[in-house]
Amino acid sequence: MSSEPAVNSAHPQPASSPRMQAHEAIAGLQGDAEPQAANLDNGNEAQVAGSKKKKKKGNPQSAAKRGPTALPKNRGTGFEEFFADPPLTPHEASEETNHIYARFVRPGTGLASGDVRIQSCIQRFRARRRLNQEQTRYFNEYLFLGGIDTTGKAFGGLDDKDVRALTPAERLEATAADAVHSGSAADDRYYQGDGQHWSVDFTGVLAGFFSTSLVTLTGGARAGMETAAALAENFLKYILHHDVCPEYDDDVKRALGLCAVAREEWPLVDELQHSLPGTFHLAAVALFCPPSPEDWNRASRRLPEGCDAKTIFYSACALVGEAEVLKAAQQGRPSVAKEYTCSLEVVEIQQPCADVAERFGRLEVADSKLRAGPIGKAFFKPTTIEDGWENPAIAPLFGESGVMWLYFEQSLLASMRPGMKMAMTIVELDAGIRFVKAVADVVPTFHTFLPQVLMKHYKQPRENERPAPSVHDPHAEEKQHAREAVDD
Repeated sequence: MSSEPAVNSAHPQPASSPRMQAHEAIAGLQGDAEPQAANLDNGNEAQVAGSKKKKKKGNPQSAAKRGPTALPKNRGTGFEEFFADPPLTPHEASEETNHIYARFVRPGTGLASGDVRIQSCIQRFRARRRLNQEQTRYFNEYLFLGGIDTTGKAFGGLDDKDVRALTPAERLEATAADAVHSGSAADDRYYQGDGQHWSVDFTGVLAGFFSTSLVTLTGGARAGMETAAALAENFLKYILHHDVCPEYDDDVKRALGLCAVAREEWPLVDELQHSLPGTFHLAAVALFCPPSPEDWNRASRRLPEGCDAKTIFYSACALVGEAEVLKAAQQGRPSVAKEYTCSLEVVEIQQPCADVAERFGRLEVADSKLRAGPIGKAFFKPTTIEDGWENPAIAPLFGESGVMWLYFEQSLLASMRPGMKMAMTIVELDAGIRFVKAVADVVPTFHTFLPQVLMKHYKQPRENERPAPSVHDPHAEEKQHAREAVDD
């Protein structure tokens, strides 16, 4: 059979010109002529059908097939600067209010209302955002600190036929890796459905994530910490937008405020860690606590070249009115009365007054200005920086008031905030003045240590069937290894 269009033999047609053929082809495309596909031979039909099948197979899934909350391909990642979740349709709002985030115990799950809602929220949030590898690592760690299992369902694979039979919402729930456990059969590392040892605290979990885990994951790199803060902020806004747990809205909003506080304090803490204890204290250390072999493990900080420790220390004491120190210096030299290491919390910051600042600015010794800036006071109270280790009780060091003060340069005081904590070694002179010998740690005001951090690498204990070595059989362990090698 010819592949050309059939011609009516009863009415022969004259030969058409190329212009007429083009006109007829255009008319055929517009529907004025018969479809020419009907006149293709079987071989051409099979070729066209095969190409169509291949083209269909290569097409990506539509947003509808990927689930009710899937993000369209042209919508970005969900973390753009001006991204906003679209308004809910009446059907979506009704489904979320009456089913997904309804406040009741879902039959057959054994989960309380809040547990089901937060689990559904996390699963739908992952579907609505495109998390890259770095963001996924941060988000998994954040959820782990909240007691949520993100390791996936072991041996929980589904057949493709079973998955296709599910609705998009059911498919999302069946293939999700995040789970809020409901019973004691769950891993001891996660929340088990009881309120005895767990409580809902969005702000506390985020503070613990910012304080410990995030620093370990990023190594203190500002870009990674900003990425994690933006991720947490995006997730909390998603909770508020979809009205997931309205009874905790105030707590969620406090957690959102914590993101802004963290962005403000991270550079301040970095500045303090690199600049403390300051020129005044370094001069005092050089005068009264010269380095010793026992201090080999301390980070050594020295005065800049060209700075005279004696001039800096005594000049600063004279300008702030430390008469006892000057009197002791005239009689010899002040001596060390005590030295102790403690953790302190900033209570109040007292910047140097304008008069003192002017004195420091006008002071010159040997025709060269001193490098020490004006100094003010920072008031502290004893505290504990939780880190998972047992901390002994703090003996009273500061008298009945429980508050002590230390001198610091104005630039350092500007970076301090009430509530910040510092682990320091302090030296007290017999003249009554104190100075900082070393600073071991500085943490922000929101520093929180969560016991969940200790469960990161926890493994369930199991019974060991191997016989232990004894006086009767000291080589029991080696024999066991030999038997296992033979069995292998």
